[in-house]
Amino acid sequence: MSASLREVRYAFTDGIIDIFCVFDGEISEHDRESMSCVATEVLADFPDVTVQEHCLRIDMPDRIPNLLGHVAVFARKE
Repeated sequence: MSASLREVRYAFTDGIIDIFCVFDGEISEHDRESMSCVATEVLADFPDVTVQEHCLRIDMPDRIPNLLGHVAVFARKE
């Protein structure tokens, strides 16, 4: 897990699981590959849905918006 990873959340709508990975600072290729692996693991558990990962940059001290319908599964202590 990257030290720059601030939060991971998901939303499930109409057969699509969207995974949102929020980073502090530049998102490296390694970070993107790691999140792609996460999406692959989720897809292995839910083969009948579409899984999409989204890597977002929201630098500290900016707050991560709380979006309706999104469920946080990881949040670093800030």
